[in-house]
Amino acid sequence: MQIIYSRHARQRMKQRKVTEQQVEETLADPDEIVPGDNGGDMAIRRYHEREVRVVYSEQSDDVFVVYTVIKPRVQNR
Repeated sequence: MQIIYSRHARQRMKQRKVTEQQVEETLADPDEIVPGDNGGDMAIRRYHEREVRVVYSEQSDDVFVVYTVIKPRVQNR
């Protein structure tokens, strides 16, 4: 898998303490994928009481462009 990160995504990863490994795991094995804005998608993966959301578009087989990373709290369900 090849992942291309936007500058914005790198900034958000640093701010939210999300690792490249977490982004790759989220893209490779998401718990959920939802449609995003502007034709992209959002992959969501839960990590205990947190989750990582990766907004991306798939350019071709196994090539992903990551636009931003979100790390909200998981709601008690």
